[in-house]
Amino acid sequence: MRQKLILLFILLQIAIISSAQSNDSVRVFVDSALNIMQRRSIFASSLNWMVIRDSAHKMSAKATNYAEAIPAIQFAFNLLQDKHGWLDLNGVQYFNPFVKRDESRINEQTLKAIVRAPIKSALLEKGYAYLAIPFTNGQTKDKMNRFAQQVQDSLCKVVTSTTKGLVIDLRLNGGGNVFPMIIGIINVLGDGNYTESVNSLGEKEGELVIKGQQITLLDTIVVKLQKSCGDLTGLPVAVLTGPATGSSGEQLAIILSMRKNTILIGENTAGYTTGNNGFLLPGTDNGIVIGESYTRDKAGKIYLGEVSPSIYVIGGDNFIDFTKDIKIQSALKWLKQQGSKPLKRKQ
Repeated sequence: MRQKLILLFILLQIAIISSAQSNDSVRVFVDSALNIMQRRSIFASSLNWMVIRDSAHKMSAKATNYAEAIPAIQFAFNLLQDKHGWLDLNGVQYFNPFVKRDESRINEQTLKAIVRAPIKSALLEKGYAYLAIPFTNGQTKDKMNRFAQQVQDSLCKVVTSTTKGLVIDLRLNGGGNVFPMIIGIINVLGDGNYTESVNSLGEKEGELVIKGQQITLLDTIVVKLQKSCGDLTGLPVAVLTGPATGSSGEQLAIILSMRKNTILIGENTAGYTTGNNGFLLPGTDNGIVIGESYTRDKAGKIYLGEVSPSIYVIGGDNFIDFTKDIKIQSALKWLKQQGSKPLKRKQ
């Protein structure tokens, strides 16, 4: 009997220790998420984090594992009102359901075309080239290099010594990784300081610098082309935007708008212009992506939401027959008004 009592006592002690370890682990899980939100989110400064932490801890007080603590993290994340960020917990993505995301402006033609939007180039008319840059999310060096070179190669197929203007179509670009997009048209952009990332106080935290055939971001060299078709910085460029243009697509539109002899044509973009950053959380398949910065262009404008075109063209999209695409035809009209001479490329 005594041995049974001793064994029972030991088992109870093990259960208590196991429970305490479990509770400590859950607390670390919740606090890790709260720390990232408070310290890194651009939306954190207006919130009372003492109150938020107290509420989150009460919500997760009886949680014995990470899954049971997820509602507490979602509660805090929702208060950020971060339209662009998300949680990835237990392999399931969670977006704030209380933030308005208006997709009603996206027409049927765009919804159909965006499903399998490829890199696409074409000759619109003699002297006027077209390039569509879609979503890409490749993160490895090989994937970024491959996409960038595909964009450049597609461009080079339609740009010749007689080219007078270029249409860059970002209407089907919902985002992803902006760097291979930039590298893909780096000979169109040319050297210069294009944008800065700033915090909620407007203080610079980083900048996008293009020099030669590579990008420098926070003093880090990213990707470069293996071959290109020469200097295209002298071309006038019309950039097409629409309500499905989002995130990195919007960043690319902002960068291009800083270029000389360039105009944005189309509709307001989706409004996901914050600079995101991702962080791992304890456990497996747990992470958080939050808006960490705003974008400021070299003219000093800070983008808090949508990117607006200089020439509005609502609807009229036709991704099959470009002669019936009102935005493309408006772009051609503007390019022809620039009175450009045929391109003389520097090799």
